[in-house]
Amino acid sequence: MSLADMKTGLRRLTRRLLSEKALGAIDYYRNPQHGAAWGGPFNGQSGRQRLFSGIMASVDPPALVETGTYLGTTTEFLAGFGKPVFTVEGDPRAYGFAKARLRKQRNVTLVHDDSRAALRRWCDGSLRSFADATLVFYLDAHWNEDLPLADELDIIFSHCPAAIVMIDDFQVPFDAGYAYDDYGPGKVLIANYIAPPVAKYELQAFYPTTPSVAESGLRRGCVVLTKGRIHGVALASIPLLRVIGTSDVASTQS
Repeated sequence: MSLADMKTGLRRLTRRLLSEKALGAIDYYRNPQHGAAWGGPFNGQSGRQRLFSGIMASVDPPALVETGTYLGTTTEFLAGFGKPVFTVEGDPRAYGFAKARLRKQRNVTLVHDDSRAALRRWCDGSLRSFADATLVFYLDAHWNEDLPLADELDIIFSHCPAAIVMIDDFQVPFDAGYAYDDYGPGKVLIANYIAPPVAKYELQAFYPTTPSVAESGLRRGCVVLTKGRIHGVALASIPLLRVIGTSDVASTQS
């Protein structure tokens, strides 16, 4: 048996003996540079980082919630604000990587679970005392056929009416340079997809004003949702955000 065959066999044996979470932790300790996923926080987008920082300065939330930790790149950015951060990752190997990476971040609570289950548990438990406060949510758990976004929005706004929610990978209807996710019929991250919760909870939708040509990184779109009567004025005062009605957006998509 050649040395190459022995190494291949050893790797296969290691995978059988160790859990995916353990392998994820090994991934981190072997190659921590992989933690710079997509070029940095928020897909390496400096404009998005400034936008999120502007929201934080405007509302000063008591806690932050993230769905879709992945390798913890954006989570580290969120932890830098000094607030409690609750984050959930569904993939065991990515969870293992992030767990090792974030082990010294004392203000971060990371769980391996379905995002909807984690949100329900937190809203009924750890975050219950903040139900009437302004919590900021960053939703990025959409990456497979089981799209949890609609359920996430319903859980959040039914429990935390004063929430502010940023959704990653969302279409910016007036700027085609921003990419967005499309998982097939009924699962395209556009205004029509979020129209039901927007109507149900009387939300306003805000989009980034930074032109895609001026953005860095992957140039993924986003949308920010909140109840207009609670935070509409505050978010409208942020120059990096533009409010636009879902009916107006829908007309551009028809």
